[in-house]
Amino acid sequence: MYRYQVGERYHPERSSWPEGAEYAARGGGHELRLFLARPSPKEIAAVTRGPAEFAVAPIDDIIFFLYRFQTPEGEEAIPWSDAPFSIHLEPEPTLPPAHGHALLAIFLVDAGTGILRGMRQLTLDPTLTAALAQAIADQARRPWPGQVAYDTRLARCYERYPTSEALLARAIARGIGGT
Repeated sequence: MYRYQVGERYHPERSSWPEGAEYAARGGGHELRLFLARPSPKEIAAVTRGPAEFAVAPIDDIIFFLYRFQTPEGEEAIPWSDAPFSIHLEPEPTLPPAHGHALLAIFLVDAGTGILRGMRQLTLDPTLTAALAQAIADQARRPWPGQVAYDTRLARCYERYPTSEALLARAIARGIGGT
């Protein structure tokens, strides 16, 4: 089992990643991986110590996990952003629990170097936990349309909702991350 260490490579065999975000549901929990080019001290502080807000918006059989982070002083560091998700793309799909405060592991990686710049674990409030678990369970019950159809749906969603704020307007649940 790989042990994550801030200041070391996020993955021992990779030294760069495309910029963006990935949400995953695995092992009964949730992960959010943020790949930023040269994350600033402000972004690192926000992801590792600041207030965080999350939302879930299932649209056209794609689940958009939305997030934003503020600095510990309350200044916005990472505005509303999104990570699309399909349980059908998970290598070992498992449904997350639908009750209680789900655990979310967050990793901040320098996309240009592959170095882990920050990590944190937060809990999701019960309403968001339940809505996210239900959206994933609903998605898992539907057959996988194939990669081409998924990519077409994703492009269509981004055409209709070109910003994360537009996706946020379609959220079925929203909540603050807890410690």
